[in-house]
Amino acid sequence: MIKAKNKKTFFTTKWITTTALLTALVIATSFIPSVPVTLNGNLYWCDCIIFLAAYLLDPLASFIVGGIGTLLYDVIKGNGYMMFASLIIHGLQAAATSAILHFIFAKFPKKLEPVWALIASIVGGAIVILGYFIQRYYILHTEWIYIGDKAIANLIQEVVGISIAMVICYGTTFKKQLERQHLLPDFIREVLTKKNIVETAETESDTVLPE
Repeated sequence: MIKAKNKKTFFTTKWITTTALLTALVIATSFIPSVPVTLNGNLYWCDCIIFLAAYLLDPLASFIVGGIGTLLYDVIKGNGYMMFASLIIHGLQAAATSAILHFIFAKFPKKLEPVWALIASIVGGAIVILGYFIQRYYILHTEWIYIGDKAIANLIQEVVGISIAMVICYGTTFKKQLERQHLLPDFIREVLTKKNIVETAETESDTVLPE
């Protein structure tokens, strides 16, 4: 006799591995030399991985990838004054994008997922631009010219990040291959509720003996 038993779980090996791998990629891409795009602003490459993670993973994993990934980069680089801002801003960027795509648009036509991903990404990008604006104006108290210059750089960075992530995820078979090979964790089935099949021996009363 086979009995099915539901067991609460928060993390699976696949979930942890995928989240850790993408977090490491955020750190690695952050070390790619930045490109000056304005007088005081540079283009960083980590956003493409952050958005990619949001397309592939659930909001919690996405927050870890975006927030913890950029926080660890700031720690390694010695940018202590930026690490908590990076944690909150990029964490919310990734989590919001993932939540909108995978929950709000969950019942919308699957074939239009790239469109829903783009809409979700615009919200995530706006969080980054607004978040750093608030940090520079209300916390760092920098001048308006500097804030505006940086905001333009953030806008360019988000456009580039979204574009690269969209091409990788939806312009190729990358996501389909991951799904086909069952390499993407399922947040509902694997993280929130995991079903374990437990086999138990049949009792003597259940056994039918031949006559």
